[in-house]
Amino acid sequence: MSAFFIYPFLTKGYMAKATIVRFPVFSFRKQPTPYDESGKQKYYAVVNVKDVPAELEEWRELNVRDPKEEIRVPKEIKDSLRDDPASFYFKNRGILLVTDKVTFDNKTNVVALEFTDKGMNGIADGGHTYRVIQNHVAPLSPEERDQVGAFVSVEFLEGFKTREDVVPVIEARNKSTPVQEQSIQELLGSYQKIKEVLKNKPYASRIFYKQYEEPVDGVTKDIDIKEILSYLYCFDVETFDNKTHPIKAYSSRGAVVGHFADEKNKNRLEKYIPLLPEILELRDRIYANMPGMYNTNKGNGSGGKFGNLKGVDKIERGSKEELVFIGEESDYRIPQGFIYPVLASLRNLVDCDGQKCNWKTDPFQFLTEAEGQLVALVGSQALSIKNPNALGKDSGTWTLCYQYVENTVLRRHL
Repeated sequence: MSAFFIYPFLTKGYMAKATIVRFPVFSFRKQPTPYDESGKQKYYAVVNVKDVPAELEEWRELNVRDPKEEIRVPKEIKDSLRDDPASFYFKNRGILLVTDKVTFDNKTNVVALEFTDKGMNGIADGGHTYRVIQNHVAPLSPEERDQVGAFVSVEFLEGFKTREDVVPVIEARNKSTPVQEQSIQELLGSYQKIKEVLKNKPYASRIFYKQYEEPVDGVTKDIDIKEILSYLYCFDVETFDNKTHPIKAYSSRGAVVGHFADEKNKNRLEKYIPLLPEILELRDRIYANMPGMYNTNKGNGSGGKFGNLKGVDKIERGSKEELVFIGEESDYRIPQGFIYPVLASLRNLVDCDGQKCNWKTDPFQFLTEAEGQLVALVGSQALSIKNPNALGKDSGTWTLCYQYVENTVLRRHL
């Protein structure tokens, strides 16, 4: 657990208060640089996310991205932390802290940071990561915290004495994100038909199509077009069949944007766009119904305890999971790897003729009738694989779901 203390000390002729923040680390090292003699030092630590100090909330003024902290970046980080905790450390850029002094006790593996001035010390980069970590850890019970297996990289800069020293570093760190393909596609007008199809939906104003879209009329832009495209990608019946599956929809949303950016693919996929409102609703219906379906299916081998599946969190405290496409909430946080194979299996219900795609039957009625078996299949796979990220990438799981729907469609002569 972290700890902090405040004590006065004399510096430059006046009394200032220093805050000492202590927390355990998995590993710690000092990085030698050519500038050590000037007093500027750099350190690195690997920290379990449960041990990232909540006290850093009071030291966020340095982070220039904080005004945008509730846009889309936190959702991407949250999904990574929830769905694939074992690789969160490798996927995430981490947190940068500027501090007056860093000390490390190699007997207890505890780092102590000294902060004195909120204009000079605190979180300089990685504020989104910090906030999502805190929101992820805060609702957990002590027993649940003990099970947390996600780690984050924390970098410390020591010895920066003036604002003129520290501000350029912070600005440079926060300008390192490259222009993403989705922003280029937005400039090219590639998403216009999607905007038109979704324009009357309650969530339409929350979708962002390029990087760093500001809130409009107080509405936060927190739904990534990459997410929308990933669901559309799942229904591409001309690319995927019973042997090849749109697993990249789950594993690489960036690749999905690239797929859509290809002129040939974009022109072909445009005929699927009119189905998008139903596709998005299906996604949320699957999410909303999955816990109840699993708990009432006695053949899943777990006694019907959905919350016991690896990666599933029953929300006891804090905000519930918003299902924005249907305007509801869920009491569970469910890994995306559970949802995508079920959603993609419903592409069996799509019929494409020339330049038009239609539903072979009412997809919602079909889902109502078939979801119990689909959830049982995913639940059985989850019990076997015991890794939600591996489940989402497992072609066997996608095949089982697809073949069940395919066989049902054939039996019904749809």
